Amino acid sequence: MDGTIVVLDYSSYERQKIKHVLEKIGTFDVIEVFSSTQFKLLNLNLENLRLIVMDLAFPSEQEGFEILKSIRGNEYAANVPVIVVTRSDQLEYKTAALQYAVNDYIIKPFQVKRLESSIRSFVRLKDSFHYDTGDIGNISMTFDEYIIREIKYSRRMQSPLSFILITTLKLREDKDGITQTEINNKEKIYSIAAQTARSSLRVTDTIVMSRSRDIIIVLPCTGESGAKLVCEKIKAGIFQELIKINADLNDYIYPVHVTFPKEGEDFQKLMENAFKKVSDKEMLEKIISITPNTRKYSTNSYNQFRKWL
Repeated sequence: MDGTIVVLDYSSYERQKIKHVLEKIGTFDVIEVFSSTQFKLLNLNLENLRLIVMDLAFPSEQEGFEILKSIRGNEYAANVPVIVVTRSDQLEYKTAALQYAVNDYIIKPFQVKRLESSIRSFVRLKDSFHYDTGDIGNISMTFDEYIIREIKYSRRMQSPLSFILITTLKLREDKDGITQTEINNKEKIYSIAAQTARSSLRVTDTIVMSRSRDIIIVLPCTGESGAKLVCEKIKAGIFQELIKINADLNDYIYPVHVTFPKEGEDFQKLMENAFKKVSDKEMLEKIISITPNTRKYSTNSYNQFRKWL
């Protein structure tokens, strides 16, 4: 907090305008006072009281001057800067206000910059260090570069690195053909898989999707057991969503996980092993999405990620 500021104005609209100006300047504890009765109940022995902004017509000028007199006669607020923001623009009011050592006198309707400048001159905040990064270009890298960096980091730190592969399987061609419902479900499930995966990840994890409708999740500093937990969490989340559309999980997707360096020293080998895990499942006998040559399929999928990230 940058201190306490008291705002005295019978109009809630005017108090809100002043608060908006204060929000642009700093982080203040703003105490709003909307009546003379409320002011009388206010203890001005406030922690770090920095400023008082008040309307002289509160609601009459007579009451406003009584409050000013009370402020200047208070041992805790006697030297606190006071800015008057009012419609009372008669010279006699301005002259009388000076007798109470008012620091500024601003006529309503006021210019925001006018009030902001006045407040800044009396409430001097310590500038915090800020390095301007506006002229620095965005950092970008290909998916290849990103994976190489993660593998190098894992090798150097001797920490595991895991990947989750979620294949959205192609629809099975049968003698009756593919129904429109199955096609619609495929699109829904791909979306469900992506959304569920995102909601299950940490801020350090990365999710990417290929044009072939595969999803790859990178889990830094995560071993086999951790990857298995994340994989099961994603699978359970997808299953719950599939119930709503009467779809069978095994007909459409299958998530697997692999870990560096146990299951591969580079991305190609890791993906090859991931697809082998998928192809080992009996259910894949009914689909045509994965070719017999697992390495070739892995290479084709990998190349689709080259320009990501």
